[in-house]
Amino acid sequence: MKALNISIFSLLSSFILFNFAALIIILNRNKTAFIIRYGINLLLLSSLLAFIRLILPIDLYNAKIIDIHQIYRPLKYFLVLKIGNELYIYQFLLLLWGIGTVLFLFYYLSTSILEIYKLNHLNCTPCPTLETLCSNYMQPKVIIKISPEVDVPKVWGFYKCHIYFPNYMLSPDEWKFILDHEVQHIKLHDTFIKMLLLFLTALFWWNPIMYILRKNIDQMLELRCDSKLAQNYSLEMQNKYLETILKVLRERNTSSLTISKKYLTASFVNHSAYSLTRQRFEMILNTKKLNKNRTFLCYCITVLLFVSSYFIILQPDEKMTTEPGPTLILHTSPNEYKLYINGTFSQNLTPNEIHSKKYSKYEIIEGSN
Repeated sequence: MKALNISIFSLLSSFILFNFAALIIILNRNKTAFIIRYGINLLLLSSLLAFIRLILPIDLYNAKIIDIHQIYRPLKYFLVLKIGNELYIYQFLLLLWGIGTVLFLFYYLSTSILEIYKLNHLNCTPCPTLETLCSNYMQPKVIIKISPEVDVPKVWGFYKCHIYFPNYMLSPDEWKFILDHEVQHIKLHDTFIKMLLLFLTALFWWNPIMYILRKNIDQMLELRCDSKLAQNYSLEMQNKYLETILKVLRERNTSSLTISKKYLTASFVNHSAYSLTRQRFEMILNTKKLNKNRTFLCYCITVLLFVSSYFIILQPDEKMTTEPGPTLILHTSPNEYKLYINGTFSQNLTPNEIHSKKYSKYEIIEGSN
């Protein structure tokens, strides 16, 4: 007997467990106290494991079955209903899923290509200060572009990365803070992560939780960059870094540029997310250090819950879902009647018995044994 299998029930279990985990992640992402206590990497690890659970719906042979026959039976009857003469509802839903995935992939791909095309055809202006600062970053190699057409500082690229800056009036220290932040995005491969999130969102476009989780992961990537930088900054530098965030936000709010869609680029600020900006400030100003033992224990518990989830499957009990046979009286000869309960022979009945109150409610079928 196979130890691993993929069935409709393992798919259903993965979907339910993913949504449950995603809701917990989203709720805790908005709690600054939780992030300060356990670290942003715990939420990112939980997100990674949730996605793995979703795209690897493996059904283990010795998994614990949680009976859902009361849900499964009406769902089964609904899915096998016909639309017209040829198409079942489950076939229609699969077709709709496939078409939707193609359309969403096309939309995200075309929007991202247009975004990158515009960035590569900007009217750029030289900035000696930034060029001097950039020369200090040998790894990873970055290309700096400054343009009045850029709304906020942002980074794009996988191997040969580009950092785009608006034409703001900033001091050398402020430019360095922004550059540090964008280079941190490159080192952490955030652009690649955002691309994977787009693909998964297109694949599961029908799940509203996916969009909310993707937005929260984007914000977690910003918090992770801030956390990495704050570890190497003095208190004075942390305050200046926060002042730079506020200054860039003020510059952006006074700009007349149209806000472009940012599916693949990682930006320095998000002017529309006030709660995120406040959370960034609270995290950077936090002086408490993570307890390594407690953090390690949380990582272990998270991984343990992930592994344990494969030993649970939502599946109807076979005994409960077996379709019962009919309950009736079969007239096999002039004076012989046989009682069948749920399709199973029960007893012989006499002509007088079949007219009694006890058996008169059953249908009498003419036939032979």
